[in-house]
Amino acid sequence: MPLFSEVKEPYAGVMVKRDVAYGPDPLNRLDVFTPQAPASGGGRMVVIYAHGGRFQTGDKHQRGTIFYDNLMLFLNQHGMVGVNMDYRLAPKNHWPDAQMDMASVVRWVKANIRDYGGDPNRIVLWGQSAGAGLIAGYLSHPEFHTTGGPAVKAAIMLSGSYDNGQGSPYFGNDPQELRERSSVQGMTRVGIPLFISHTEVDLPNAIRQADKLKSALCDAGRCPVYAVFKDHSHMSQVFSVGTPDVSVSGPILQFLTSVQ
Repeated sequence: MPLFSEVKEPYAGVMVKRDVAYGPDPLNRLDVFTPQAPASGGGRMVVIYAHGGRFQTGDKHQRGTIFYDNLMLFLNQHGMVGVNMDYRLAPKNHWPDAQMDMASVVRWVKANIRDYGGDPNRIVLWGQSAGAGLIAGYLSHPEFHTTGGPAVKAAIMLSGSYDNGQGSPYFGNDPQELRERSSVQGMTRVGIPLFISHTEVDLPNAIRQADKLKSALCDAGRCPVYAVFKDHSHMSQVFSVGTPDVSVSGPILQFLTSVQ
């Protein structure tokens, strides 16, 4: 991929559908990125990305920049369909609104992604920071699943928060509710491949959270793929995807290509 300073929209070789509604709220919008090159047999793997922002801020596309389009273009470059989602945020919205939005996006993809060249039976979730916590909340709570499971093949969670013991405008402050809204124990019952990571110079809580979730999963006999990205910060890890620095994108791509 060329340097970001040289990449402008419309992106060559990519079909982009912006702001597709998957629900009634103004934040219930997603973008779909599809390679224009013919698929090499069958539908393409679909990767749904959820941005960070403490469940209070953030956007699927930082206007005037290539971020987070860079993640979608990286997926397209490797033959996958990318779906970039927005979701409801605090203080207007609270648990479980964003997790319900994730469930709605998965349902939308299952019903519509064939129109974009994707395989509805090969869906992977990918998120960073609050987006990783959102994925964990969706996976670990069966009430968000309309069938016998989460209807996805795998999940990638970068620098997430999974046990929100300190409370927040989104999760609330009631100790019992916070325990119920934790993802850690529920994740030990999730039977799909997981990629969990933090960075070398990450936020202290992100490091603790990643280690805690890894330990819980390994204690349950479900050790994830686990990575610590050297020379990266909480944000630089996602900004590096699609650049010549493959220290983050390389392991993620290896994980994606291993998913059956």
